[in-house]
Amino acid sequence: MTIKEVESVVISVLKEYCEVNSIEVDITNNTALIGSNRILDSMGLVNYIVDVETTFLDKGIDISLTSEAAMSLRISPFRSVGSLSNYILRLIETSDNG
Repeated sequence: MTIKEVESVVISVLKEYCEVNSIEVDITNNTALIGSNRILDSMGLVNYIVDVETTFLDKGIDISLTSEAAMSLRISPFRSVGSLSNYILRLIETSDNG
């Protein structure tokens, strides 16, 4: 899987979340998921993570974004669309799924 394919999934799931929650935002790789100017509250982040994991699982790729490793990183992979996409790609490349 390429970074563009991963980004496509991450952005697609976020667009769906925004539609359902009536959030109007132009989504790019720099779109903040957490922190200042974020579009997800804590419950939204949880739902979004589940939706992203489920979408990848539907493609035959089993990833866990809530692992202890992800949560203990000094710089959160959830800070932006781009950082999450890069983190997911690393997970895929280091697993047997890639």
